Amino acid sequence: MLQRTERKDAAKHRELILQTAAQLFNKQGVDSVSMHQIAKTAGIGQGTLYRRYSCKAELCIELLMDSFEKFVKANDQYLSAAAERPVHERFKTFLSKWIDYIADKVQWLNAIKPSSLCSDDHLRIYRSPPFTYVTGVIKQLLDEGIQTETIVPVNTSFAAFNVASSLSPESFLFLYSDQKLTPEQIKEHFINFYWKLLFRNP
Repeated sequence: MLQRTERKDAAKHRELILQTAAQLFNKQGVDSVSMHQIAKTAGIGQGTLYRRYSCKAELCIELLMDSFEKFVKANDQYLSAAAERPVHERFKTFLSKWIDYIADKVQWLNAIKPSSLCSDDHLRIYRSPPFTYVTGVIKQLLDEGIQTETIVPVNTSFAAFNVASSLSPESFLFLYSDQKLTPEQIKEHFINFYWKLLFRNP
């Protein structure tokens, strides 16, 4: 009975922590919120918070997983329904959907950049499920392009990694804030660059 009670309490604490963090992040911005503030607002001890999450980056990762799972489900449905469409069309549409997701979640995504992770393994982000999913989809489309001779000969694993990593949340924010590009302009330039670079007779 004691173990079951502890598990129930742990689940309540997790839900409370995530709900509180999401509200504070949305209201004040991730950078402006401290772990101390999250614990105080949630009415729990800092030890309880830190036993589950070592830093804000880990909180953001968990908060993002639900929305990313929805992104994956919607994209997989699109790729299945559009299987007969030209590969360059699916390539452009996927990048468009991915950039829309980055634009919508850029603040939270930027909080989980490698330098913010609570680990000395700064390459961890490139092994994360979201990054491996995106690179996997891009590689699959490029592999199909190789088979149908619609793209130039490339190492598709290398190309997919570079496409996925070249528009990080940090670079998106720089283009938006410093270069004064709208999200639609960023999307247009990014997609056109790789489309013309990789595909024959774009």
